Amino acid sequence: MVVVAVVSITAAVFGGILAPSVVLDVVSLWPLVVGAFFVAAALLPLRRRGPARISAVLPLLLITMLGASVVLHLTGWEKLPSSSADLVGPRTAGIETAELSLDLTGRLSIGAAAGDLYAVRVERSGGMTGVPEALESSFEDGPFFIVLREADGGRWFRTSGWELSLGAAPVWSLVLSSPELDGDLTGLRLESLSLDGSGSVDLPAPGEDGVTVDVDGVYLVEVPSETAVEVTGAATVPGGWVETADGYQSPFVGPSLLIGVADGARVEIRQP
Repeated sequence: MVVVAVVSITAAVFGGILAPSVVLDVVSLWPLVVGAFFVAAALLPLRRRGPARISAVLPLLLITMLGASVVLHLTGWEKLPSSSADLVGPRTAGIETAELSLDLTGRLSIGAAAGDLYAVRVERSGGMTGVPEALESSFEDGPFFIVLREADGGRWFRTSGWELSLGAAPVWSLVLSSPELDGDLTGLRLESLSLDGSGSVDLPAPGEDGVTVDVDGVYLVEVPSETAVEVTGAATVPGGWVETADGYQSPFVGPSLLIGVADGARVEIRQP
């Protein structure tokens, strides 16, 4: 059973189910293996005098250790080596506006969070995406600029993509590119958004000055209910929207989402 567990983990790594860093996590928990051998040694006298099933204690402890290592790896326990690839930015305190640019070759999921300006957690499944690296700059009375990019983390830190969380306090301008993007931006305050690649995104309600959204690629865009939306370019829109000279318009008034669709892009817009 121990051999089967080791072979299963190895096959999962080579099959892209688990990131190679799971091996580092398993090795880092070597004290548990030592502890298992000490427990087995302490029970050895009982094995000689008692039932034969006492001999199964060591392999059961080893299997438990391997299983616990994989579970902790998948949950992203911060004490493991795999978590060294994760990235956390500064706190949002004092930052009113922020601009972030990201061009990723793997999957990208985005959501809102409180506290940190941004945080990147690498996925624990295998792939060819590198580890996150941030370039930051800020100016007095200006926005906080962030460029997130891939860095080569070596063969142990190759993953399928990133999970990005953004602070809910600042007003954001985002430039995002990914072949598989899943974005829930409803908890953010947006000034502008540029999308490239493919995926789906849920937009927040616009502020008083509206939100400008540029889309290139294949995207499903969900906008809030009863929100004014103006679309420039070709797109699939909900029934009841008015066709204009250069696009479409929702039948609602108020601050608007201004969505520009690039030539050749395939965009479907949904509104509950």
